[in-house]
Amino acid sequence: MRVRNGATKAILIIAVYAFAVVVGITVGLSTQLVWGVAASSGIVLLLVLVSSRTFRGENEPDAPRSWWRMTAHPPAGYALACWFGAQAIASVTSATLADGSVGLVGGIVSLTIAALYLNSAIRLAAITRLRA
Repeated sequence: MRVRNGATKAILIIAVYAFAVVVGITVGLSTQLVWGVAASSGIVLLLVLVSSRTFRGENEPDAPRSWWRMTAHPPAGYALACWFGAQAIASVTSATLADGSVGLVGGIVSLTIAALYLNSAIRLAAITRLRA
């Protein structure tokens, strides 16, 4: 299954993020808050990994991507790396201000995702430069 339509991609991402929030709140209220954050962070990580394998750019082939490739073009990788990097900073900052480790879990997951997107963008940019 390959998803190419931008609206379909947006709907899938919003639906899974909403699911992650509901699961995080439910688990956090029924156990400890850190487990809720861990559950929702795990769902987001799973979303990123699955979407990087199934979402495709307009002219991108259906063949499996290289293990490191997360997006179709470098700018998308840079933008998503910045987004998840900012999310990691916000999570760690909130953990520090609240004097707890709850936000550290989300921060580590977000930082890992940011690193994956940045690696992909850098490698795609290098390939694009070599082809030009």
